[in-house]
Amino acid sequence: MTTPFDARTDLASGLQRLDARARIGRVADAGSVTFRASAGASRHLARFGIAPHDDDGIVTAAATLHGAPVLIAAQDERYLAGSVGERHGKALAAMFADAMREQPGGIVLLLASGGVRLHEANAAELALARALSALLDARIAGIPVVALCVGSVFGGTSVLACAADRLAMLPGSRLGLSGPKVLESVHGAWELDASDARDVDTVYGAKARHGAGAVELVADTTEVLRAWVARALQERDDFEASVRAAHARLARRIAHDVVHPYAAGALACFDGAVPADAAHLLWRAARCWLTAPFTDRSVAPADVHALDAALLAHLASRENVALPLVLVEDSPGHAVSRAAEMKLVSQFLAHHAAVLALLRAQGRRLVGLLAGAGHSAAFFSNALQADALYALPPARVVAMEPAAVARVTGIAASSLIEDDPLLGQPVRHFAAQGGVTAIVDPPTLEALDIR
Repeated sequence: MTTPFDARTDLASGLQRLDARARIGRVADAGSVTFRASAGASRHLARFGIAPHDDDGIVTAAATLHGAPVLIAAQDERYLAGSVGERHGKALAAMFADAMREQPGGIVLLLASGGVRLHEANAAELALARALSALLDARIAGIPVVALCVGSVFGGTSVLACAADRLAMLPGSRLGLSGPKVLESVHGAWELDASDARDVDTVYGAKARHGAGAVELVADTTEVLRAWVARALQERDDFEASVRAAHARLARRIAHDVVHPYAAGALACFDGAVPADAAHLLWRAARCWLTAPFTDRSVAPADVHALDAALLAHLASRENVALPLVLVEDSPGHAVSRAAEMKLVSQFLAHHAAVLALLRAQGRRLVGLLAGAGHSAAFFSNALQADALYALPPARVVAMEPAAVARVTGIAASSLIEDDPLLGQPVRHFAAQGGVTAIVDPPTLEALDIR
């Protein structure tokens, strides 16, 4: 069921001052907006004493822009900081799927979000991962996607933003994976003072991101916004060409970073495999390719870029796609540091998901293996992008560390981390949400359905 919308509300105000519906109305042609069905109220929030909203913090609509049909989504940061809950993520994925059927002139994302909603960690992370896959599928199908950071965009939503064909920020907006308070809590105020707006903007601010060449900067006026969106939708490259161009741009950002070689470990699926690249990140076995897990250290921009370089060099060809790729997942997550944020680690993870989407589009089967920890954005941009995900019995899914979960939810972490269906880290909880094809032991190629 859809709802018509016929007014360009409050045009004198900046986009940032408007609610989600009015933002859509301002970007679209006057009288052209038809809102899609609401995402639906979260079924998980009542136990935390939080009133659910019928739209779950996301509004989607069909409209026209300069006469061309578009689909638009706008997040509402006034509701739980725009966090992506299960229904919120599913609404985004559904819009991308609608685009595949309807073939509009493009998709516009008006983003303002703190990332995955920790109150719904397992279900929300899975929903956002599937939305990311669906966004990339839409791009592969030739539907341009543009993203605009209207407010602060952090966590997994920053990866979604960076996965678009074009990304711009409004003045005053911020973009990053680990937010200022996270950096300060991990490293102390000497790393980043979360209370110092100038220090925060030096890392995350629109001006800094634009100055580093990571995003475009767009003035918050009606005609400038509409003109930028229309032009960005028209100026898109072929998906493979855009992936390779992004890879070259990102290479310049980490040109002097060192990547240390990884050992494959003792997993049975690596028996007889040999490394295919100098950093030992991609391995070749008789019946498949495998990626080495980042077990011993957090995933830094240079690490994931080196893996992508190996994937593009050895696998990104429409020929010889018979051998599947096994994405072995086990890491403490993405690098949480000022240096990683200055390089915009979100963009490197989004690029990695795009490389995997390219391989999938060329006919290569992707198989995920959760061998240890599947941690936050490093997990959903990697193994959760596979066609199937297998897991070892001791594996764990970590949306965020227990102390952070307790701080956000107000419930003692010890009562949540092991046994809670949504916040529990043992992989059985993620499997119950539909995120795991099978739990296997040992991880032989036969167990991973590679015969």
